[in-house]
Amino acid sequence: MATRLALASLAEAPREAMHFLPCEIQHDGEAAIRKYFSPAIRGPDQANESSVSFRGRSLKGVNVSVPEGYVGLVLEKDMTPLLSSEDKELHVKSTFESLTVWNLEQAPKNTDEILMALHWPEIAEGIHSAVPDEE
Repeated sequence: MATRLALASLAEAPREAMHFLPCEIQHDGEAAIRKYFSPAIRGPDQANESSVSFRGRSLKGVNVSVPEGYVGLVLEKDMTPLLSSEDKELHVKSTFESLTVWNLEQAPKNTDEILMALHWPEIAEGIHSAVPDEE
């Protein structure tokens, strides 16, 4: 099975505000996000922390940037049939350079998985860089 990314779709993809919410939604498909989720965000305060209420729960959030030299992509599957029924083609639906990461009651910490994942490019560069020979 092959998965292809339609790079031509990147040029026309809009830049969107991105939120990473601590919830699971039992739905797979389109949703009217702009109609039902337009948060009245308070902050950021001195600690760069924002707050909002979502369905009666207090959320605390921080805005984090995508690592330098990278861009975040929101992908969607192309539903037109390809030559092989097992192959998939993905299109870029939107892009983002930063996202707000939300947690219940307290702000995200550096030990949260999503924040640790954003450090991977820097770690990978260190792992794969050449080590100078010692004399």
